[in-house]
Amino acid sequence: MRALRISLIVVVVLAVLATIADRVALYVTQNEVASRVQDRLDLEHEPSVSIKGIPFLTQVFDSELGHVDLGVKSYIATVDDQELSIQNLDVELDDVELTGGFTEATAATAHGEGIISYTELTRAYGELLALSGNGFGVEFEYAGDGRLLLVLQASALGQTLDVGEVSGEVNLEGDKVSLTVDEDALPDLPDEDMRRAAQEQINQERTIAGLPEGLSLTSLEPTEEGVRVVVDGENVRVSG
Repeated sequence: MRALRISLIVVVVLAVLATIADRVALYVTQNEVASRVQDRLDLEHEPSVSIKGIPFLTQVFDSELGHVDLGVKSYIATVDDQELSIQNLDVELDDVELTGGFTEATAATAHGEGIISYTELTRAYGELLALSGNGFGVEFEYAGDGRLLLVLQASALGQTLDVGEVSGEVNLEGDKVSLTVDEDALPDLPDEDMRRAAQEQINQERTIAGLPEGLSLTSLEPTEEGVRVVVDGENVRVSG
């Protein structure tokens, strides 16, 4: 009886030690992956990494992680070469294959969502409009029903004035994004040339680039928080 009791204690102790070893290995690996992802994506802040599945070491021995959640506080993409910050980009990685002596990781599929704030969208779009030098500007807000509200502005005599507002839709085709507004709904601007320039600038097609390799834009949707960005991809290399 005594021998059986000792054997049970040994089994329990070994199980506890195995669990501790598994959790320690998980913690160390998550920190290492976060560091590698930060370097690969040139991020200002180290991302959060959560590797799912128990036990973890079994997944390592199989060289494949079933599911990994990656949280990026701020990711810098570009729109027509102008920097655009995507906030709180959360990416779900499935079937992550580990290769190169565990130095490289590639996800079979990935899905992510983030937010472009209206403040950031206004800033980036304003930089693009400033290059045209036509005195026209725009500030973005939420119009409701999945539409953008464009507060139109005009510069004259060193002052910037709000001259009206109009709602518009966001259109996405591949990496090309454009806005569509009803031309008849545009407010009266100081002159016809500015009105024409405003219409051209609003409807102009822009290119969004600089997303992590393997990820593509699949949706842009205005919400109360900002424009919700959805990305999807296959064979997404996240480190190495």
